[in-house]
Amino acid sequence: MTFVLPRVDPATIATFIEANINDYLLSYARLPDAVLHADATSAWVKAGVPGATVNSIVWARFQPDRIDEEIDSVLDHFRAPAVPVVWHIGPTSAPPELGSTLLQHGMAFVEDEPGMALDIEQMNDDFAESSELTIDPIDDEAGLHDWVSVWLNRAPEELRKAHFAVRRTLWLEDERPMYCFLGRWEGKPVATSMLFMGQGVVAVHHVVTLPEYRRRGIGTAMTLRVLREARERGYRVSVLTASPEGSGSYRRIGFREYCSIQRYEWEPNGRS
Repeated sequence: MTFVLPRVDPATIATFIEANINDYLLSYARLPDAVLHADATSAWVKAGVPGATVNSIVWARFQPDRIDEEIDSVLDHFRAPAVPVVWHIGPTSAPPELGSTLLQHGMAFVEDEPGMALDIEQMNDDFAESSELTIDPIDDEAGLHDWVSVWLNRAPEELRKAHFAVRRTLWLEDERPMYCFLGRWEGKPVATSMLFMGQGVVAVHHVVTLPEYRRRGIGTAMTLRVLREARERGYRVSVLTASPEGSGSYRRIGFREYCSIQRYEWEPNGRS
């Protein structure tokens, strides 16, 4: 490990939140059939597998007088082969009207999530954890299969199989920036979380609990497992983007909001 951000600085932390997220999205370019594009105006990944999660426009900074031309130029790489894609808009995206212009080009608004950060040494970890819950890192295919099945518990089987293949390629390597954790309730896989290291901070991703096991503190425990792992690895700052369901739990741990990340999606034939 080289650079480690020593603390949350409100004046600059949004830059690190966005940069870490960008690193995570660009990690899909390591897939065997992936196409990576990066120049002065945009960066995007076409992963070679279905699903908007792994195909993304990571960032874009266009001149206002060229915004329509630039958007079409980027989207054509996904429209022609009918590949679903998510466009991410963070604090450094430009121009300000990028989001509204994406709507005019056939993309659909998906979400606007707060970008949050935490000084790990100051986190509140005084939460009761049930003895029925065990949390373990994933280091084999059987565990990864259970992880994907919980994470995508509402998704079609075809999509779960595709994502298992993706995660097997990226997440079981010896040297990797991400680590998965699986929560089991009385031995049954019920929850997921993931740690991603980049830009001197650690991100918490994919905190998911099966619907029938929610409101038992499992999501909080899965988040704390990532934070404790990050602390053991020497990191001082953690970041994440929060869904409406998870923001309250993250705030209780100590995360605070510093920016906003918007996402727009394009699906072939208008599917969402």
